[in-house]
Amino acid sequence: MTHVLYLVRHGIAHEASAATSDAERALTGEGKRRMKEAARALHTLEVAPALILTSPLRRARETAEILHEHGAPAAALKVFQPLDNAHSVEEIVAALPHRTPEIMLVGHQPSMGELASYLLTGSPGLVPLPFKKGAIAAISLHTVPPRSPGTLEWFLTPRQLRAIAP
Repeated sequence: MTHVLYLVRHGIAHEASAATSDAERALTGEGKRRMKEAARALHTLEVAPALILTSPLRRARETAEILHEHGAPAAALKVFQPLDNAHSVEEIVAALPHRTPEIMLVGHQPSMGELASYLLTGSPGLVPLPFKKGAIAAISLHTVPPRSPGTLEWFLTPRQLRAIAP
């Protein structure tokens, strides 16, 4: 069975401030609008994960909720603690469900870039992908956890996603 992991960096969030903890930073209005466009683009690309796993941080949860509502309503949506940007990529991969063929992971930089590098090369530091806020990559694997390098199917910037959105 082939597995596809969709790696998503959260959308544009408010800057950190003394009044708001990093974990509670919310998406901006622009961030929400752009993620809705990204969700429509994913629908156009026929991306249909069975499961969306999100970091517990608010900006990632809000991104995952938008992707779920506007792009993949049939997917199950769950908070996934290893995506909190404090766990290693090995810990993230070890905790992934092994039998779900398509999973969307919503998280943060540098974790998303390092995770992509790990899935593609076996090393988190060899080719970390430069995820902009709202960027999405699709990586196919023969097994989860991977026993051989994955294949980068596509890597789309927010601007490219907006161009695809109907």
